[in-house]
Amino acid sequence: MNPPPDIRASRNPSLPAGPQLLRRVLSGKAFKTSTAEFLLRNAREYGDLVHFTALNRNVYQINHPDLIADFFLKDAPNHHRNLVMQAGRQVLGHGLLTSEEPLHMRQRRLAQPAFLRDRIAAYAEVIGSQTETLTARWKPGVADLHPEMLELALRIVGKCLFNLDALDDVDAVASAVDAFMNFMPLSFLPFSKQIQQLPIPSMKRLRDGKAFLDRLIYGMIAERRKDPVDRGDLLSMLLASTDSEDATAMSDQQVHDECITIILAGHETTANALSFALHLIAHHPDVQQRLHAEAVAVLADRAPTAADYPRLPYANAVFSEALRLYPPVWVTARTCAREYEIAGFKIPVGASILAPQYVVHRDPRYWDQPDELNPDRFSPDAKASRPRYAFYPFAGGSRQCIGEGLAWMEGTFVLALVARDWKLIPLPGSNAIPEAVPAISLRPKGGVRLHIERR
Repeated sequence: MNPPPDIRASRNPSLPAGPQLLRRVLSGKAFKTSTAEFLLRNAREYGDLVHFTALNRNVYQINHPDLIADFFLKDAPNHHRNLVMQAGRQVLGHGLLTSEEPLHMRQRRLAQPAFLRDRIAAYAEVIGSQTETLTARWKPGVADLHPEMLELALRIVGKCLFNLDALDDVDAVASAVDAFMNFMPLSFLPFSKQIQQLPIPSMKRLRDGKAFLDRLIYGMIAERRKDPVDRGDLLSMLLASTDSEDATAMSDQQVHDECITIILAGHETTANALSFALHLIAHHPDVQQRLHAEAVAVLADRAPTAADYPRLPYANAVFSEALRLYPPVWVTARTCAREYEIAGFKIPVGASILAPQYVVHRDPRYWDQPDELNPDRFSPDAKASRPRYAFYPFAGGSRQCIGEGLAWMEGTFVLALVARDWKLIPLPGSNAIPEAVPAISLRPKGGVRLHIERR
């Protein structure tokens, strides 16, 4: 039974409960090191609707599945993208992550065919072959598996999006993506456009990376326009799609912006989730052994096919638990575009509304011993017992991640293949609870250093 929202009053009857004074600036070092835990404490101390101020802005934090369902569905027309995504247009253009309505809905209609189930199923072979190729080069001993997961996820998205598998191109794309991700927090600052022009190494890498990706993407778009045969990749689908309402297609600029979005959002988040998952299973040998046994029973010594995806429920559950405990998208935020009410409280125009996955995924009302790793939480019966928005790693509503299906298949297959072929052992003295840095996405602090042994 889903308990009703716990709404508490503050001293000001027009505002919900919350900390009286936030003596920190939610940016820079404080943002990176404490914001996720600050939001977690807010929920525990003030209930399911919390108010505080940051940078002279009203912030409303919602922590209950019913309120979050309204946030994604009923209240969505009252929202604009959050300030970080608005500023992120400098990097991402007007892709699905950053665009407003009605452009967003049109772009989603055009992009949706590229992410339908049959199309995603075709990428099972890509995920398997790329994973086996990368892990085959591993050597027993101590290794940092986080950069390995970043490279693997980028290789998978590069192959699925562009049919790109040349090592030099992948390395150059990785360098450009890293420069973009490092700049994203700066894009929120005043004069960020001027910052981009500074003659410093980080900004030169950003400019060089942008120029490289522009040449790569626009070059392939031009090539495909001349020869529009379906190459079996996402780019072919993006170029071939036409709007069901007006029969128009994407412009080159729109295709470019969606490609940039897929590259940046589609590899960083999945890689982070996989890195946390590998850390967790290394510290839980019973989970790792069960994962290994399932992978051997289902796959033996072959690569997975799409038909194997439903036959790996435990690998899927382990990936789900990693997404629950360490969701790469650790908070979903919106900006209030027109005044409306949440639980009887008026939300003013310009206020920020936060729906933090990191908080709700650890709520003891829905998760017994919420800080513990327990993949059995994701058995069919356990999932059916929880409200829909007690778990939302890919957000929800019209802005639910369009690449969710690909991410689930990728996470499930990679974990199964790694556990089948490798034994992961914690280093002496290492912490079973990974440190997380809540930047643009939730990242493992200091990487994921483990001792690995070939099985």
